[in-house]
Amino acid sequence: MKKLISSLFGLLLVLGLSAQTSNNNKKLTRAERKEIKAQERAERKEKIIAAIKDQQFVIEAYILEDRYNRFFQVSPVTNFVLVDSTEATIQFALPGRIGGWNGLGGVTDQGRVRNITFPKKMPKYGVSFEMDVQGPAFGSSRVYVDVNEDGLAVMRFSGAFGARFSMRGNFEFLEDSNIYKGLASF
Repeated sequence: MKKLISSLFGLLLVLGLSAQTSNNNKKLTRAERKEIKAQERAERKEKIIAAIKDQQFVIEAYILEDRYNRFFQVSPVTNFVLVDSTEATIQFALPGRIGGWNGLGGVTDQGRVRNITFPKKMPKYGVSFEMDVQGPAFGSSRVYVDVNEDGLAVMRFSGAFGARFSMRGNFEFLEDSNIYKGLASF
């Protein structure tokens, strides 16, 4: 029994040392790591731009900021901006609220995307764009979105009837999103 334990211990020690030597051979220089990271960023940025141009994306928010600069931690499942071809859904639901116009303690506005425009000069890191949305709850509204390469997004909303709020969350591709739509009362 002691021989078995000692032989297993020796085997693990030899495997551990051989694994360390193989990892040392795979170390990259700082310049190579930086180049790989830059390539990954460029690929992610291209995917994000393609999703925006195809109008197939979701921004799942985990922080909601109202017009008085009060911050609320919210669930990304019920707080989002969804764009699917020409249809847009803007929904927010405050935690702890029961009812509301959408049954979740907030508002769900389903409307149409009129246009998406990019600035003339694109930022070095990330993507910025503006979107005009026409819906019954907020009227004609403008949505400003900034997304970095890691998928973190800031969305600023300005509606026709004085509605202003911001959402911060993750930019998700439509097929990867996990959202729950409330009732659109309008």
